[in-house]
Amino acid sequence: MDEHTTTSPAPNLTYEETPVITPQPEPSPHMTETPPPAKKPNAILGFFKGLIFFVILFIIGFVLSGYIRDFLGSIATRQASPLTTGQKPIAPGTESTNTGTMLFTAPEATSASPTTQYVLNGLTRQAVADISFTLPGYVLPLACDGSACGSQGTYLPGGTRFTIAARGSGQVLADFRGKIISDASGKPFTVTLTTIAGKPATEFTNAQVGSTIGGFGFSQMHGYMIEVNDTLSLEINHFSPSGNKTDFTADDAVFKTIVQSLTFGGTAKGSIIPAGVTSPGVTPSIEPLAPIR
Repeated sequence: MDEHTTTSPAPNLTYEETPVITPQPEPSPHMTETPPPAKKPNAILGFFKGLIFFVILFIIGFVLSGYIRDFLGSIATRQASPLTTGQKPIAPGTESTNTGTMLFTAPEATSASPTTQYVLNGLTRQAVADISFTLPGYVLPLACDGSACGSQGTYLPGGTRFTIAARGSGQVLADFRGKIISDASGKPFTVTLTTIAGKPATEFTNAQVGSTIGGFGFSQMHGYMIEVNDTLSLEINHFSPSGNKTDFTADDAVFKTIVQSLTFGGTAKGSIIPAGVTSPGVTPSIEPLAPIR
């Protein structure tokens, strides 16, 4: 090769840069472990917690409802039967179940006018024809004794229970004639024959503890069984409920005025033959007859 020989230029070369690789740390043994599963809630423990919570809510609701009921009841009693200062309560309102004593409320003195009352047929709930009587204005009207309404009753001023009922054909209760008048356990009453408003009647009394046909205990009772016609009779009585403090003597005077107001089919009002004129006893039968209520 001589001096004048030319050299071809070298071709362009391409350079690739090698990327920088950052080394990754190797995972430690504790990082590769699977996490423990979550604990399931205890179903039994949750049930008892819910039960206890429900019981607590129930007790709180029961106590609060009692306070609310007593509060509303006291407001209603004051509005319906206001008592003036020094006025003696005369008509019963509710019975106390814990002390056995009777609580009374009194109607307004301005409304104390006598009212005419009628005896209901317990089957039809209609007034029995031709029987009526008068209640003093300070005595509350009659109400059915139970759902069957075989008898009706109210309370007299001294706390005794007054009841009246039709007996016989077409009535809830059977006729009394030919049966022993006794309490529900069979203890006989003291009986005498008398007349009320021209109708034959049997007076019965008992100063011993007994119970009525409805299962109510009493400590003293006075009443009459009256023969209205051949198939219908009328029972009327008043008694001291067991465990209640009553003024039986005072109420017996009120009871006699009610009996004397009885009328039957337009007859004269009831007149009772004095005790010295009555004849003792009635013809007994095998079946005893307990007074109503």
